[in-house]
Amino acid sequence: MNPSHLVKMANQISDFFSADCSEEEAAAEIASHLQRFWAPAMRQRLAQAVAQGEAGELRPAACLAVQKLSCPAELR
Repeated sequence: MNPSHLVKMANQISDFFSADCSEEEAAAEIASHLQRFWAPAMRQRLAQAVAQGEAGELRPAACLAVQKLSCPAELR
């Protein structure tokens, strides 16, 4: 999977959820969306891209969402 394509899609999701709420609220919504609609391999590849510094274009709320997915207790 191309990480730049995953970043682009995650940023689009971030733009949608960030329009009307705080970054923390948007991150929770983004994480929920990724959990429900993205394949595990897609989520893992995005997390890997973030960890390896390949996701520099990722919006802050989306980056926070990836962190939340890495720590499921954060989703509460």
